[in-house]
Amino acid sequence: MRICMLTTTHRPHDGRIFEKEAKSLAKEHDVTIIAPSDAGGVGEDGGVRVVAVRRPASNLLHPVTLWRAFRACWGEECDVIHCHEPDALLIALLLKAVSGRKVVYDIHEHWPSEIPFDLGLPNTTALTRFLEHLLSPLELGLARFADAKIAVSESVAERFRGNGKEPVIISNFSVADSVPPAPQAGSGRSVMYMAGNMQLFHGIRECISAMSKVTAKYPDLSLTLVGNVREDIGAIAAKTEPRPEITLTGYLPYREMYETLRAGCIGLLVFQPDYYNAYIGLPNKLFDYMLCGLPVVASDFPEIRKVVGEAECGVLVDPTDPDAIAEAIVSLMEHPEEARRMGENGRRAVLERYNWGKEEARLLSLYRSLNGSGMA
Repeated sequence: MRICMLTTTHRPHDGRIFEKEAKSLAKEHDVTIIAPSDAGGVGEDGGVRVVAVRRPASNLLHPVTLWRAFRACWGEECDVIHCHEPDALLIALLLKAVSGRKVVYDIHEHWPSEIPFDLGLPNTTALTRFLEHLLSPLELGLARFADAKIAVSESVAERFRGNGKEPVIISNFSVADSVPPAPQAGSGRSVMYMAGNMQLFHGIRECISAMSKVTAKYPDLSLTLVGNVREDIGAIAAKTEPRPEITLTGYLPYREMYETLRAGCIGLLVFQPDYYNAYIGLPNKLFDYMLCGLPVVASDFPEIRKVVGEAECGVLVDPTDPDAIAEAIVSLMEHPEEARRMGENGRRAVLERYNWGKEEARLLSLYRSLNGSGMA
């Protein structure tokens, strides 16, 4: 089959879309990704054709991105449009109505809460609640016309139960063969925090405050932020005393990202309960830490709690409390054998259970069923 993976917000080489799903599907199908980028262009990477549509500098011009994505998708000869956002779903359904293409809706987020947050609206405003109540039935109505639905977790899938075809759960687990055995993992003197585009809801302020408290006892311990940082880290750090040592890596390719993580001693994942999507999320960063053998200090949220509890790979904390985060870090530093055991548990859990290999098999099976339902 010819598959067009359409995204209106993710970058062309997104971890889930490109590194996992597209590369897996390319083993049996012809795959093209259409995604926004600062510079347009067409290329090929890892057996996947990549069409980058130019994204305007301002988010206010997002409709321009949608139009360019629509035109690019219209020009692609494909059997299936695999879309990743509600607006991409709308584009795909329009093309389905015109050309009969099948549509797969890949649900990464709880979009009714994510979209108002992305627009900068506080979680408690009447406008936010209005948008959530408007967006939810619209998304559910559009999703009913998809030929298949995928969701990253049970929490995300819940709204779509009983709404046409049931979602297939394909989680954001790590690619297990991406990281070789890591005998040195967990032995460094840097606490790691990774996110694609770090914002305050990731808990950066709380992490810096916690590390300030930790530094009083472990002055040689530093904080490494892996990914693009949207906030003024200097201004945040300037308000702490003592000021912790902070390293910013910027965006790193997959292999370099893993090598950087392996040099650390603890992985932080302290998303804030600023909005519902963050609360129910199951970030792929958790599994990347686990794969690298790092014990984790993580938000005590439902999906995260389930994994960390079953794997016994870290400490759950109230992410809004820097003291609790600091106490968890200090406890792991004071009990290195326990920290090493947690790191080994996490890596073992990824290799045996939380790995992309199992999700890949489920994804390929879904597409075989689509092919068997009358597609050439």
